[in-house]
Amino acid sequence: MSGILSGKEIKSQIKNGDIEISPFDPELVNVASVDLRLGEMVRMYETNNSGRGALGRVALDCRTEPMTHLFEMNPTGFVLQPGELYLMHTAERVFSNRFVPVLDGKSSIGRLGICVHLTAGYGDPGFNGQYTLEVTTVYPVRVYPRMRFCQMRFHMIEGEVQQYTGNYTGGSAMGPVASRCWKQFQ
Repeated sequence: MSGILSGKEIKSQIKNGDIEISPFDPELVNVASVDLRLGEMVRMYETNNSGRGALGRVALDCRTEPMTHLFEMNPTGFVLQPGELYLMHTAERVFSNRFVPVLDGKSSIGRLGICVHLTAGYGDPGFNGQYTLEVTTVYPVRVYPRMRFCQMRFHMIEGEVQQYTGNYTGGSAMGPVASRCWKQFQ
């Protein structure tokens, strides 16, 4: 039978090892999800070279590994600006080889005009790492490392469970990870 795990069941599955969240704080478990905090690192695409497009920026090319700039957020906060894409990450590493994790923004963050992820909130069984967040905002908003920023729910799977073996797992899934779309063209 498929469904979404309750908060109590999330705690139970963490206890028996079918879900790993590190570091884990039981106070972050909700009725049917667990809050995840914002990590310290931010990655941005370098789009200010020659060859500018209509908006004065270089077009990213899906066939080419993108150039990025990685920096650490100041503990006093970081102001998100409209019109920018910020690759941020969860402070927690999440792993499950049995459940499908789905990442959602918290309503209190969304009500500030912040989009926590554009399209990639879905995880696969076997993914092991911090989740990269594709963050945009409508208004300038100051955010802080380690603040509650998103929430994760866990879905049960019917049928045989296959493990994720893609580009974004293990040691390569720590911190904000840029697109690896270019690998599809190799």
